[in-house]
Amino acid sequence: MRAEIILTGTELLSGGLPDTNSIFLSEELMLIGLVTAFKTVVGDNEKDMEEALRRALDRVDAVIITGGLGPTEDDITRKVVAKVLKRRLVLNEDALKAVKSTLAGRGKEYANTSDRQALIPGAARLLANPLGVAPGFFLDEGNKFVAALPGVPKEMQAMFSQGLKQALEERFTGKLFIKRRVLRTFGLPESRINEAINDILKKENPVVGLTAKETGVDIRIIARETSAELSQVLAERTDARIREKLGDAIYGVDGQDMEEVVGALLKQRRLKLSVAESCTGGLIGARITNIPGSSEYFERGVVTYSNAAKTEMLGVPAALMDRRGAVSREVAEAMAQGIREAARTDLGLSVTGIAGPGGGTKEKPVGLVYVSLSSAQGVKTEEH
Repeated sequence: MRAEIILTGTELLSGGLPDTNSIFLSEELMLIGLVTAFKTVVGDNEKDMEEALRRALDRVDAVIITGGLGPTEDDITRKVVAKVLKRRLVLNEDALKAVKSTLAGRGKEYANTSDRQALIPGAARLLANPLGVAPGFFLDEGNKFVAALPGVPKEMQAMFSQGLKQALEERFTGKLFIKRRVLRTFGLPESRINEAINDILKKENPVVGLTAKETGVDIRIIARETSAELSQVLAERTDARIREKLGDAIYGVDGQDMEEVVGALLKQRRLKLSVAESCTGGLIGARITNIPGSSEYFERGVVTYSNAAKTEMLGVPAALMDRRGAVSREVAEAMAQGIREAARTDLGLSVTGIAGPGGGTKEKPVGLVYVSLSSAQGVKTEEH
């Protein structure tokens, strides 16, 4: 089964607003068994929207529209859907009550133009808006399934999860059971991962895809089988094959962040950590302390940006920095040892590097970073 997402709003075409709705919807639809075959972005023009909807209905099984459900003149989604599907717009009493109740709860005056938000194509089923004013709706007629959701991401996601998802599952899932797993990686570029698991990526079931982020590359596994047990087995088998190829590059599963995994390991082993940062300016400490309960294992973090700070706060010899440079293996090690001794922790982590855009040389280019970890067993340092 195939789906098309139609994103409405001139602001999406002018570069003023990023599209996050289709990313969310594509993932959710895939879990239901609907493959997103097309994504269309169309401005607030009635003729263009009609053309986009007619074309979508000709080539897919389900159409999900976001945006254009508000009270203003350019909110024309409900009008276009009614026209294309040859339905009258009807003032829905339940929708009207919901709109009035939400506005009253927010202390806002009800304007006559708000009636537009309660107009629903005939025979359409209402979708409540848990977080906003404008309700959504969907029509399921034979081989035509059309749903309209708000454009505000948090409203759209809530309406989908609490209303539309069940309707789509009843209509399209059938006898397929779907299991999703996301493996989170760090330290390998997308091209290397693609090369390493290329044979797995080519398979149709499970569907395996890559998503590159600032924090690493995520590997999505989506298995579809005739029973929950079989889909679970297929996902686990694929997970194991990928781990064989990538090893320690995989650090977490599903929504786990690096700092969450590190925190759990520190807590499990009852270790205390302190951090000394230079080029990252506090980023590492911020990520570690972003996890609730991090005070159990994180003692302190310092930003020693200048050479003087490295000497005064960490005891890094000035002569060492003069001889080897602040960005060097030796200084990273001295920083890690210095923070561990000053904080009296089990582990001391340091980072020093050339962040750029200037300051690099042929011997030490922009992007050169040294990371060092000090413990009672010694010091481990990596150059990146």
